[in-house]
Amino acid sequence: MEQGVVNLIQAAIDFLNNCFADMRVHLQTTPDSFAGGAPWSAVTAINSAIQGVGYGLLVLFFLMSFFKTTSNFKEISLQQCIGWIVRFILAKVLIDYGIQILNFFISIAMGVNSEIFANAGSFEFAQMPQEVLDVVAQMEGAAWYERIGSFFQTIPMYIVGGLGMLVIWVCGVIMIVTVYLRFFKLFIMSAIAPLPLATFGSSETSGTGKHFLKAYAAVCLEICVVALAIIIFNAVAGSGSFIFPSWGDNNSSINAEFWDTMMNYLFKIVLQTVLLTVTVTSSSKIIKEVIGV
Repeated sequence: MEQGVVNLIQAAIDFLNNCFADMRVHLQTTPDSFAGGAPWSAVTAINSAIQGVGYGLLVLFFLMSFFKTTSNFKEISLQQCIGWIVRFILAKVLIDYGIQILNFFISIAMGVNSEIFANAGSFEFAQMPQEVLDVVAQMEGAAWYERIGSFFQTIPMYIVGGLGMLVIWVCGVIMIVTVYLRFFKLFIMSAIAPLPLATFGSSETSGTGKHFLKAYAAVCLEICVVALAIIIFNAVAGSGSFIFPSWGDNNSSINAEFWDTMMNYLFKIVLQTVLLTVTVTSSSKIIKEVIGV
């Protein structure tokens, strides 16, 4: 019967491995190939349609800056004229080739992510350690266990294991949804890109455009934070160390050793899964702090 508890925990681990496999597919998928490329085609079309509005805002911001800094046309120098013209041309180029520029950010993030995967080793959660399997085998082989049966021993462990399995399932779904949501953020930001990029037409409003590019880069780099979090999590989970190594040092019976080992292991994988979920859901905040958005 204790083997049934082990199978329950192993099922939770297998589910987590499946989540990691799905997340890896999403992390290695570019926006232009997501869902067959149909969403990106729509984004590109919307971006092209909004460019006209972006040009209008560019002229507006440019004129606002021009008249704000110029009170007398006779005092305008050639250097000032050249500076305004160059700013206007560069801002227009940003709007014209906005999608290509944003794709460049995506390519950089995908390249960094590929290097992370190439040097990460296994992307799967570590299997149940041998120490846990040994204590289960000792428990089932005990003479008193054979005499009194396993009802009072197994039911509580099933309850605890079931609760841990439920937490792991919920965390796995949350992580997949978080990674999936990143595509929608990229699509929305790419579609409306001409509007914030038009703010480069004025020195007073260019901060908005700079913030947009930093925010877009942050969304692109979220995949790197998620990949690193999972890799580090798997390395810690596969180390074989428990959170409370002192548990079980003074156990006088097989029953006590079984409960200490199983509870220690359950607490370990549940806590680490929750911490991983918090890290994945906070990947946007983490990368924004790194690049200073």
